Amino acid sequence: MSDKQTTYVDDFQTFESSLNGQASTEIHQIRRRAIEHFEANGFPTSKDEAWKSLNLSPLTGSFKPAEASTTPLPSGALDDLKFGIDGWTLVFVDGFFNESNSSVSDLPEGLTISSIAKEIVGEGSLLTQYVTKVTDIEEHPFAALNTAFLKDGAFVHVARGVVIEKPVHVIYLSTSASDPTVSYPRSLFVADENSQVTLVETFAGVDDEPYLSNHVAEIVVGDNAIVDHYKVGLEGQQAIHVANQKVKQGRSSTFTSHSISIGGQFVRNDVTSVLDGEACESTINGLYILNGTQHCDNYTLLEHRQPGCPSHELYKGILDGESRAVFRGKIHVHQIAQNTDAYQQNKNVLLSDNARVNTKPQLEIYADEVKCSHGATIGQLDDDALFYLQTRGISRNAAHRMLLEAFANDVLSQIKIKGLRDTLTGLVLDKIATKGQPE
Repeated sequence: MSDKQTTYVDDFQTFESSLNGQASTEIHQIRRRAIEHFEANGFPTSKDEAWKSLNLSPLTGSFKPAEASTTPLPSGALDDLKFGIDGWTLVFVDGFFNESNSSVSDLPEGLTISSIAKEIVGEGSLLTQYVTKVTDIEEHPFAALNTAFLKDGAFVHVARGVVIEKPVHVIYLSTSASDPTVSYPRSLFVADENSQVTLVETFAGVDDEPYLSNHVAEIVVGDNAIVDHYKVGLEGQQAIHVANQKVKQGRSSTFTSHSISIGGQFVRNDVTSVLDGEACESTINGLYILNGTQHCDNYTLLEHRQPGCPSHELYKGILDGESRAVFRGKIHVHQIAQNTDAYQQNKNVLLSDNARVNTKPQLEIYADEVKCSHGATIGQLDDDALFYLQTRGISRNAAHRMLLEAFANDVLSQIKIKGLRDTLTGLVLDKIATKGQPE
């Protein structure tokens, strides 16, 4: 076992000794299985197919487990993160529930919004029914670590037949410390059959000091349920963000997810949708805007396990400076999944000669009656289009910005929450603002 593994195992033993009688609970048995798996298998290496294009050293550095802070948040720390969303808000600071800044009152019947820490000590919780039943700790080493150090996170449950009109917004905020810290926030979202809900997850940092956010989201979409999900990445400039999102869908359900990644020095998003019910539909979209030396890796899997299921996937990237992006997406169609209709596309615009993209869309098909397509593009802005706009009296800077805005709008325009869409559009446009483009 490497020294880096030993550090995490030692941290787990310290955590275990602080549980005060909870070591015999079912949740803690799940934690123990997770740390045992990590102890046996360790971190990924460049020999692993899913990680071979990455410099893994930032992910395996030394991070101290974050602790619950007793210091109030700086004034206005959350103002720019609420996006004018009219709904319920759960705030977590360094992975721990911050009740004073949350708003979870006046819940309609059939909606449960809580922190996982409260559910762990509660009786008859749904938590034990679903934790690790969607995300497999053996598939992802960082998911195993998240499970081993499971303490807190967001729990949302929508009962059968309940339609929730307002969004549920979860804000995961990280603060700086003298030594780099790691937090392990967890999201568990369960929508029972015939229900409907909109979920927003925002990840951000208060300062620009280094930290690691290791997040796992498990999303269960019941038969005929509809879930709209948004993930907003606004981590600090030196932050490392590793996330594993896994969705399991029932019959005739609809799941839509949009991931917008703007912040963070190193971001890794693993997204898996398991279409496990006949005639269910899944849409997975992403947009990443990078500059400087930022790195963003998106690894997606659409698992078609039942017949008659359409899926749609569009990931777009805009890269400047010496930034790097990796896209590895797979559509896996099982033999039983006849009449599958699946679309996957990754498109990238490079604004610098030093920016790089590694893209690999894949199809793995074992059924006969399917309609599947995939593709990828990497290029620069069209000089002819820029020239055409200039001939209409538009400056080169403005034309450059207009074309990039149109490129990003394919994803941004699909965000249904107006306040969120407007805010993210502004943030994207601010980041892609041209620098020294010749007139």
